[in-house]
Amino acid sequence: MNKLAKAVFTLTSFSVLDRVLGFIFKIYLSREMGAAALGVYQVALSFFFVLMTLTTSGLPLIGGKMTAAFDARGMGQKTHSLTSAALIINGVVAAALIGLVFAFRLPLSAIISSQESMELLLVLLPGLVFCSAAAAMRGSLWGRERYTALSVIELAEQVVRILLCVALFLTGMGKTYAAAQSLTIAMAFSAALTAAVYFGSGGRLARPGGQLRPLLASSAPISVLRASSSLVNSLLAVAVPFLFVSSGMSGDESLAMYGATIGMAMPLLYLPITVIGSLSYAMIPTLSKADAAGNTAEVRRQAESAIRFSVIVAALFIPLFCGVGYESGVFLYGNADAGRFLRTGGVLLIPIALESITSSMMNSLGMEKQGFLNYVIGSAVMFGIMFCFYGRFTPGALCAAWFVSLTLSTVLDVLCIRKHTGISLKFALTMLGCIALAVPCTFLARWTADLMSGAPEIASLAVGALLGCGGLLLLFFVFGLLDGCVVFGKRKKRADNSRKRLHIKP
Repeated sequence: MNKLAKAVFTLTSFSVLDRVLGFIFKIYLSREMGAAALGVYQVALSFFFVLMTLTTSGLPLIGGKMTAAFDARGMGQKTHSLTSAALIINGVVAAALIGLVFAFRLPLSAIISSQESMELLLVLLPGLVFCSAAAAMRGSLWGRERYTALSVIELAEQVVRILLCVALFLTGMGKTYAAAQSLTIAMAFSAALTAAVYFGSGGRLARPGGQLRPLLASSAPISVLRASSSLVNSLLAVAVPFLFVSSGMSGDESLAMYGATIGMAMPLLYLPITVIGSLSYAMIPTLSKADAAGNTAEVRRQAESAIRFSVIVAALFIPLFCGVGYESGVFLYGNADAGRFLRTGGVLLIPIALESITSSMMNSLGMEKQGFLNYVIGSAVMFGIMFCFYGRFTPGALCAAWFVSLTLSTVLDVLCIRKHTGISLKFALTMLGCIALAVPCTFLARWTADLMSGAPEIASLAVGALLGCGGLLLLFFVFGLLDGCVVFGKRKKRADNSRKRLHIKP
């Protein structure tokens, strides 16, 4: 197993466990709160995540890249100055953001249109200090490829959050406030654990030594990009309920529909990101090193195989959501609206995966500003489409707008990456092949679930999903769609070496 594949396997293993716990917790929250209360909580979270991404996105990514570069050049002592610079920048930004929220809490409350959501946002604010400190040290650990340690920290944070939330529920605290308090305390725990790992692995603090300006200049575009992504979610938290109300729903009904679609269904549609996100996370340092060394062939090989792998992983979930998505939503959340959106939203799987992997590549290749512009264009088109449905807005219209947005941003990213690296567009053939093979497997999943309608709900759902997704994976092997993926790169390389030793032409 090559180094990248090993890193992806490690990250994915922990990420899957973390996601499983997260999904179970989301189901628990949904059933405890109900769709309307979950919508209120989701609105507060969306605004908090805008603030959080300003301190937890750009700096760790750029810090990791710069740490990897310093280590590769034998300048490891500079990484300590880099971490100190990151702590200073994040500390100042976090303090400024908290001050701004308190100063403008009244107009912000009017924008949110929910006093309870505003109060929850204030409960979450202390977490900004904790997550900003952890992010500064996390960049150094990432650059030194301490993937296992970082994965353990994230998993521990999830476990602590779940246990605390359940305990606070049992004390009789309000459900939304208990969820917010548990998240804040869990972030404090994560920050303490990250500091222990950082200093325990030889890290220390030092004078910034001229690292403040280059770190800030390089990370700011990424932070703005990621914050813009979170800002889009915040705007959705305002626009989607508003558009539902314009279509005849009451305020409570609109929040309940928002909670069902964005709070319940969308996290499941992002399930493939568990694997693809691990690939992106592990690939950025290696891709950055190859690009810095001028190894265009290696950059192109990794980019092409990673895109193909992302398409294949996303396509594997199509029979699950398009075939038995409705049953999944009803079984997991007890909510028919979530089930209907899961079934419709299955078309988003491949665009979500491609947008995720290509945006990460843009960051790795130093095209953060262009990536940000591509994202803004896609998001602007999405909101334009949504408001075209004013007065007749439905979850289907939301899905269509999201599909166009993700597709447009991805196409623009791919064109930029192609211009920079010369990657082939043959992955489009892989995508078309995956979609074509997914269609009969989706019908197989749907037909199986209908055939077993008299059986227990979990049985028909599980068998339908297993036959649909399992059958699709088998077809991928039969038609050779898995050949050349980054995960299988080592096997292919060994085969090529064997041919050379035996003087056999491929």
